[in-house]
Amino acid sequence: MLLARPIAPWSVIPSLLIVVTATGCGGGRPSRLAAPSLNPSGMAAKLIALGDENADGSLTGAELDRVPALKSILAQLDANGDGGLSTAELQGWLEGVRDSRVAITSFTAVVRHKGKPLAEATLKIEPLPPLATTIRAAEGLTDANGRASPSISNTTFPGVNCGLYAVRIEGNGNDGKPLPSKYNTETTLGVAVGSGLPPDGAISFDLE
Repeated sequence: MLLARPIAPWSVIPSLLIVVTATGCGGGRPSRLAAPSLNPSGMAAKLIALGDENADGSLTGAELDRVPALKSILAQLDANGDGGLSTAELQGWLEGVRDSRVAITSFTAVVRHKGKPLAEATLKIEPLPPLATTIRAAEGLTDANGRASPSISNTTFPGVNCGLYAVRIEGNGNDGKPLPSKYNTETTLGVAVGSGLPPDGAISFDLE
């Protein structure tokens, strides 16, 4: 059984770090980093449509299985606690992301396999399809304690854009065998970054 849970605040390194300025090449005045452009209502509708088989504007039951990344973070986005995810709930969270105007942020992921930290695993976060033209993919390598802080490649500042991502964890497990496909090629993992998520700036993935 897979458990994705927030890490206790005292074990977080680092917490959310917001990068909002950059110094120009000429050493002049700092220039502000632009946050990704988001259309919360349009994005929410497109994300829900990924699994909304009966076209009622929400994901419930088996519909959530069609978008495993959203299902894995349902508890964090389900504002009314009814076990489903509505367009309005998703739009509300995306509005919080937009209004924060955060360009780059960071979070820590801890990966465990069979109860022990998993080292040298590649953790990739990939934007869900409707966000793929707005935010960028990122990745990181777990250390001896199973910790990774994903970053966008070829950028000046470490960290990621705020948004909704599928998570892929690649490499061998602590048993020396390749990790199951449900954690990578057919991932069932996801993460929401921004507007207070993940809680305390960190998330834990416990793999079977």
